[in-house]
Amino acid sequence: MKLSDWMDLLPAEEMARSIRQEGEPPLDIIWAKARRRAERARKAEKPPVKRWKRTLLIAAAVCVAAAGTALAAAVFRWNQPLVEQYNPPETIREGLIHTGKDLNCRVEHDGVAVTFQQVIGDENEIRVLCQVESVDGRGWQGGFRTIEYFLDGKEPDWWVCDGGGWLEAGDVSQGNTQKGAAVQNYMFVASPKESIDGQILTVRLSDFFYSSFTDLSRAGIDDRTATPEVPGSWEVSFRVDYSLLLKTERHTPNQTITAGGDWTFSEIALSPLTARIVLTPQYKGARFDLNDEGLSFDNGATAEIIFYLKDGSTRILNTGCSGGKNQELIFQGENFWAVDTSQIRAIALGTMTTAKGQVVVEPKENPEDYTIYYYFE
Repeated sequence: MKLSDWMDLLPAEEMARSIRQEGEPPLDIIWAKARRRAERARKAEKPPVKRWKRTLLIAAAVCVAAAGTALAAAVFRWNQPLVEQYNPPETIREGLIHTGKDLNCRVEHDGVAVTFQQVIGDENEIRVLCQVESVDGRGWQGGFRTIEYFLDGKEPDWWVCDGGGWLEAGDVSQGNTQKGAAVQNYMFVASPKESIDGQILTVRLSDFFYSSFTDLSRAGIDDRTATPEVPGSWEVSFRVDYSLLLKTERHTPNQTITAGGDWTFSEIALSPLTARIVLTPQYKGARFDLNDEGLSFDNGATAEIIFYLKDGSTRILNTGCSGGKNQELIFQGENFWAVDTSQIRAIALGTMTTAKGQVVVEPKENPEDYTIYYYFE
């Protein structure tokens, strides 16, 4: 069996060692996982002894095969909460919900269990869907103090891959309604700035608090140094396979823009869930300030990515900005609902309009009303 067939089943440290050694698969670990799965099946169904042995053999085969990308692609399907959250249009629904990869990895200790369920996303943003559970049914408000990401067992440089924290999963239109429940669903997000296809990505969650971090702060407790209610870590590792994720379209406008300084509008990376705009400085120390509608970056304004759709509607993305290795500015936007990228006629980046001194979340009528824009047609 090749290394790539079993890497998904190992923690980060073993993966890193295996990458160096290119050794044989640890069949004892795989067999132990198979026995645990078979034991769960036996307790649930109470089969006769012969059937239990058969279940064990089947479980062993599943554990070995589950790391293979071909099987993951064949059986993967978005669960219903994901479909409800992103509500993909019918034109792309079937193709979209069959992307990604199943993990089905449960890690439990000291009364807290994390089930790493699925990997979805695109080349801009990889999202690991998790269920966090207080096993005794106790509700919780806090969460994990530390979230770490590793590539091939090592913490990546910030210009290679950023960790984007965690987001509530499911319907968030009414806020985080699951807060305080014993079982809560989240997505842990990593944002690669260059290709990490084929590398082993590890998500490690550490030091769990039942109490909310806000309550700790109000009580004068610094959560950064406080003793966690449940110490330790929960982690999962898997091989990144871009072929299983959403297709990310790339465009190269190669336009010169002036926004404080001179920049090149160098790249757009687009998928149904995210959009990325990359601006490259034309000289060292170039200053960036859009100053749209009198809203200067120097005065705390922020820029948003805006889609102009063929039906005349617009879509504003939840946008953040970070730096690149060569002083690029990288604006990344997240769609609240999936979009059919074939229906986007133009994209723009800019601050919102103002009314009576207040920022109004309303795009300008035309993309060209912004300094930074691009027509796909």
